[in-house]
Amino acid sequence: MATVTFCLVILLSLAIALYSRRGHHHQGSRDFFVASGQFGGVLLFFLAVGETYSIGSVLGFPAGTFSHGTAFVIWFLSYIVLAYPVGYFLNPWIWQAGRDHNAITMADLFRHHFGSRAVEVAMALNAILFLIPFGDLQFTGLLAVLQGFGWPVPTVVITTVAAVTAFFWVALSGIRAPAYVSILKDVMMIVAVVAAGVAALLASGHLPDVRQAGQDIAQIRPTGREEAFAMSTVVLQAIGFCVAPQTIAFLFTGRSRRIVRRNQILMPLYMLMFPFLYWVADYARRSGMPLHAPNDAFMAVSLALLPGWMDGLVAAACALSALVVLAGICLAIGPLVSHNLLHGLSDRQQRYGAQIVIAVYLLFSIVSAAHASGVMIKFNTMYYFGVTQVAPGIFAILAARAVSPAAVVAGLVAGDLLSVGLYLGDIDLGGINPGLVGLVTNAAILWGGSRLLPSRALVPILRRDEMPRQ
Repeated sequence: MATVTFCLVILLSLAIALYSRRGHHHQGSRDFFVASGQFGGVLLFFLAVGETYSIGSVLGFPAGTFSHGTAFVIWFLSYIVLAYPVGYFLNPWIWQAGRDHNAITMADLFRHHFGSRAVEVAMALNAILFLIPFGDLQFTGLLAVLQGFGWPVPTVVITTVAAVTAFFWVALSGIRAPAYVSILKDVMMIVAVVAAGVAALLASGHLPDVRQAGQDIAQIRPTGREEAFAMSTVVLQAIGFCVAPQTIAFLFTGRSRRIVRRNQILMPLYMLMFPFLYWVADYARRSGMPLHAPNDAFMAVSLALLPGWMDGLVAAACALSALVVLAGICLAIGPLVSHNLLHGLSDRQQRYGAQIVIAVYLLFSIVSAAHASGVMIKFNTMYYFGVTQVAPGIFAILAARAVSPAAVVAGLVAGDLLSVGLYLGDIDLGGINPGLVGLVTNAAILWGGSRLLPSRALVPILRRDEMPRQ
């Protein structure tokens, strides 16, 4: 019954992807990548939440809570809570910059403001490099979800079918397909998480008292070093959350600055699922449930406590989470190559070129999930090290600051190398996240570059809240 439910949901998602194509059979590159900036509040909200209601959160939060207790909970929830007020102010300004420059990608903002091909290429390459591990992560999470069904199917077949599904969505109607499917995915994800959490909470009443068993998650207290890491990571990731290349691309799909800001007010609804995920982790720990790995906690509890048909729904919700995020990453990488790295392509060539890039990226992710998953997971931990390095440049654009292109590239490279070098060299900074050290260094170099050139005679986007609302 679980398999039937799972397959029906996946088929429904394909039908929704087909529906999203209605009225958009002949798309230009701008419509394909950012829906020509036509999304209203509903589609923009679900698309943005679709990025955050990811399989990494659904599997990772119970796993981290199960393994690290309070220290992990403080860090994970704090950076998301901080990201929403940051996004409330920052995201509408980024949208306005995109509208001013008719931008499709984050790299477009840098090309138009700094007037430098080198800056555009550097920003595009930086984004692509740190986005690459995300495909492997989605496939790894998908396999973790489906292994409980015991299907006699090789893992490479599962990842291939998932990749074909994601490519089918993207090829059909570009960004519109994952946006429409996100509505189905988010509704199902809420149902799945609430069902698993309530089942875990009810079942916990039959377990031994945690004070006697000594298995209370709250007993796992963070050390001073862990607290320093958590707080510095909160700042780094709250900024990175808002300036990630796929997040900026999603903002460009919005119809108006007002819609973008209004959506940020609703975004904290995303936090709804975390109490339920906490109960899942708490039950897995207190019950002594045997887990192959902490990432198995959510599905292990679901399979143990929920009826068969609900297990299929939970697995399908998680699978759609992986596929929606995968499609979003593909639609961020594709135009960065065909639009920013390969200049001179026609509108049609940009769209088809991006589809070729996406197909190659999905193939690479399938191979890496099968043979190099451990390496990709290590690279994934450095994701925020890289994507956050665009933040100083973004603020320079919003403030209409003239900065030497050489300083922009130097700051980006220095921030990347310092962050990654400190991390790989395992250099202890008292728990301070090495990505934050790199970001501060980057910002200092950019600030120095801004002192060498006169300010531009432009009205900074940061001061345009007085203009008529759009």
